[in-house]
Parts: sequence; C-alpha cells; structure tokens
Amino acid sequence: MNDTRAVAMDAAEIAEFLEKRGVGVLSLARSDDAYGIPVSFAYDPDGSDVYFRLGYTAESQKREFVDASEHASFTVFAETPEGWKSVVAEGRLEEVAATSLDSNVAEAVQRLDIPFVTIFDRPAEKLEFKLTRLSLDKLSGRKEVAEAP
Repeated sequence: MNDTRAVAMDAAEIAEFLEKRGVGVLSLARSDDAYGIPVSFAYDPDGSDVYFRLGYTAESQKREFVDASEHASFTVFAETPEGWKSVVAEGRLEEVAATSLDSNVAEAVQRLDIPFVTIFDRPAEKLEFKLTRLSLDKLSGRKEVAEAP
C-alpha cells in the first residue's frame, strides 16, 4: 500500500483541473437548511468565475435556495491517474445575460452538458433556464501525492 498525503494545488493546477472537468456539486443554504445539487459548469480562468445554466420549474426548490443564498460553495472532485484531486470555489451567485459574456466564456457555456432525461422530471421545454455566475471570493484545491519512501 502506498502512503499518500494531501497538498495544496497552485493556481495553474486548479485552472487546468477545472477546465478538464464538467460536473460538480453546488451547495446552497437557506436559514438552517442546506441544499446541494449536481450541476454542469464552465470555468473562466481569466475572470476567475464559474458559470452554470440552471433549470427551474414554477415550484422550484432550487430557485428558492438560489434566491436565499448570499454565499454559495461549489466542489469539483475526481480520482485521477495521479491520485485524488478536489477544488472548492466560494462566492456569490448572480444571474447574467449570455450577451454580456466574453466570446470564449459564451462558447464554453453553450457546450454545457445537461443530461435532461436523468435529472429533470419533465421535458426541457417546460423548464426556465437561467445563466448563473459564481463570482469567486475564494478558490482552493488539494491533491493527493505519494509520500517519499
């Protein structure tokens, strides 16, 4: 069995990891209630923001939590050939217009892979989609490394 330890990832490692991933968990809160949801995302390393295209129904619990959350966290993790890696992003959520985005970010957002069939209980045409940005206050990452013998 190999001995490992966790170390901090630098900014370049975090950006590379986020650019290669497409799914994470967005965590929201309302009073004492927590709400975590799997979401597809696009990362903008130049603006250090994360973008989501969130789908809402008329009675959306997700919408209630997004509106109530002053602060959100987003976690991306994966087991890679080098070992486990994870990134946690924290910040404020805000709806944005796609027309206000840099062309590279807009293109990445258009490629978001949202598996409608497995996540939503109704046809996509019945959902209202909103582009949402997580403006980052904090971004950190950890990775597993082998201990020296």
